[in-house]
Amino acid sequence: MIAPGTRLLTGLMRQVWRVLAGTTVYVAIVVLAAPLPAAAGLMLTFPALNGLGFFFSEDARAAAMARSMLWMPVINGVLCAGYILAFALLARTGASVPAAWGLLLVVVLLWYASGSRRLVHAGIARERQLGYALVVTLAGVVLTVIAEVVSTHMASGLTTLPGATGADPGWIVETIWRSRLKIALFAVALAVFIPAIAYLPISDSTRGILTGLPIVPFGGLVAIAADAGMSADARLAIMAGMLRGVWLAPAVAAWFILCFSRFLDARTSKPSSAVDATVRFGGLVAAWLATFAVIVVVGYGLEALF
Repeated sequence: MIAPGTRLLTGLMRQVWRVLAGTTVYVAIVVLAAPLPAAAGLMLTFPALNGLGFFFSEDARAAAMARSMLWMPVINGVLCAGYILAFALLARTGASVPAAWGLLLVVVLLWYASGSRRLVHAGIARERQLGYALVVTLAGVVLTVIAEVVSTHMASGLTTLPGATGADPGWIVETIWRSRLKIALFAVALAVFIPAIAYLPISDSTRGILTGLPIVPFGGLVAIAADAGMSADARLAIMAGMLRGVWLAPAVAAWFILCFSRFLDARTSKPSSAVDATVRFGGLVAAWLATFAVIVVVGYGLEALF
């Protein structure tokens, strides 16, 4: 018989391992995205936490989680765009750093107000999810065209910062160091989310909403907006690039949620738990790679068109 203390320690170590593994995956995503400044806005709602939320939950919960989860990329995408536009208005006021943190508080409160709505908890019914993803995609295309005029105005006369290149291997370390706040916030989000779904009797709809914790995309935005080491023009140039792709970001995440939840819901569990976990993780990695490939194609497509 396993002692209660040993069982508790084993459970704790399992949660720590999951947080470390999830954070490592996120670091890899950050590094892969660094040479792609054209895709920066699309990466704001990359479904890293969404995928891990599915992976660390039972397959039987996937369909129910997806219902509320589908709202989160849209909510986060709209709030990210609002943050960028509001910061553009305040960046040259002489108090850009306090403004960056103040705006973060505002969007977090708005996120809570949106995520606690009954409509969001009810989610998108399965038979409407395909239509929902199509509408989000079409709306993203229209808003991207409109926002191009705004982002061009924001970036007018500004210096565009180059993306990282592979010429010097040191860029990987530099990228990780520059993204340390975003990575740390992601680890915090995982440290909250994983024990919550493991030990608390939370509903599937709440699980889906928690995968859209704003700490990740907004952490990335405030890391740039509140960076006093860069000039206001340099920060606005980065934000203008993000504004170009942020409108399509919810569509990319929505398609990931739709497709991966259907995969989990339809698959048959393997007799061996180790084999089953390997298959599930392999499916997650494949879904992430496909999502990243779409982001790369769309990002460069936007750069070529505009």
